[in-house]
Amino acid sequence: MDELTVLYYAIKEKSDAVTTLLLKEIREMVGKEHQELTQKQVMLLDLLKHRSLTVNEIAEAFSITASAASQLIKKMEKKKYVRRDINEENRREIIVSLGEAGKDYIQKIDEVEFHLVRKYYSQLDREDLIKLKEITEKLYEVIVKAHQP
Repeated sequence: MDELTVLYYAIKEKSDAVTTLLLKEIREMVGKEHQELTQKQVMLLDLLKHRSLTVNEIAEAFSITASAASQLIKKMEKKKYVRRDINEENRREIIVSLGEAGKDYIQKIDEVEFHLVRKYYSQLDREDLIKLKEITEKLYEVIVKAHQP
């Protein structure tokens, strides 16, 4: 194995370990009422945190059919994580937004993330945090560039 591959696997191993530890801590802090959420459902709530979306926009974001998106939304609507409303400007379109349980989940996640940042990131030097931010931004730019047509 070449040096870059060895470095990649070392970074991945630590990154996966950190993710596993943090996910366990996050699940404990979020509460049992939200533990039944799947990864796709969590991703949808995160998308809706920023703005309401149409069913077609959700389907496109997940690379699934509108029918599959509707099924995902229906399950979440039953538990009040999301709500569906008819778009008054285009009555054939359904607008999906956060429901009460979804807002509660987002609020809890925001609190948990703030807690974790204070608990762990505060133990790093300012210079290390700046380096971490710069490296994360570079990686983000590489990935965004790779996904552009």
